[in-house]
Amino acid sequence: MSLPAVASLWIGAELGWLHKLCLASFVRHGHEVTLFYAGTDTAPLVPDGVKTSPAAAVWDPAAFGHGDAPASMVSDLFRLYLLKQTEMMWIDTDVLCVRPLPDDPWHIGREHGGNVNGAILRLPKTSSTLTKLMTWFEDPEWIPPWLNDRQQAKVAQEPLGKRLERAFKLDRPVVGPKALKHTIKAEGEAQHLRTPDVYYPVRGVYADVFFNPTGGVEGSLTPKTLTVHLYASMLRAFHTNHMPPPGSFIAKYARELEFDIQL
Repeated sequence: MSLPAVASLWIGAELGWLHKLCLASFVRHGHEVTLFYAGTDTAPLVPDGVKTSPAAAVWDPAAFGHGDAPASMVSDLFRLYLLKQTEMMWIDTDVLCVRPLPDDPWHIGREHGGNVNGAILRLPKTSSTLTKLMTWFEDPEWIPPWLNDRQQAKVAQEPLGKRLERAFKLDRPVVGPKALKHTIKAEGEAQHLRTPDVYYPVRGVYADVFFNPTGGVEGSLTPKTLTVHLYASMLRAFHTNHMPPPGSFIAKYARELEFDIQL
């Protein structure tokens, strides 16, 4: 089976073991994996089989006035340019590969509750959703219409070129999940959205269950599940600062990969 090459972005310091485990999981399932990096002159340490490359090889945020933008916002924008300019598909660094991802032109899905997440993302270069988002985000005068009236008024007060950053600070998902949800529906491409069990079988609020020594994850997985989003930003710091307990989903997966967890 032909598999798509996958890529992600890391900004700043070295990766933690959980992110390395996630990247290694895609290598293990046969994907070519590239980690783009920014914020440093040298590439971070990555698992065997993962390639590295400067983010500017795809898109330089400073050239678009976003050199000082929050890392999450840069990531939301970077993935769009990755899809438009390369043949790679996007993966967040806290997504674990459960089964190889087929080489389909569309990889985009809903979470439980109906939100659209971009942690796994592939849109065809001809997608009107992709084209529309890039056109909007490159317009310095543009104000996201999915903000409420009060938020839009605050964004309108910002200098041109800083409006998108202000919108992001007012509402973190405005450049990512909310943008995808609004645009894919408006552009008539929502039929490509996959059900939550494909990429996001476990709700983010329950992310600690991945470290439960008595299990609890397997019941959420289905034969259609390709990935598991670990929602690293929602995990308690205790979990990433300690070895996962034996019997937990993470511990068992790391053992299957023969992955050496180094705290």
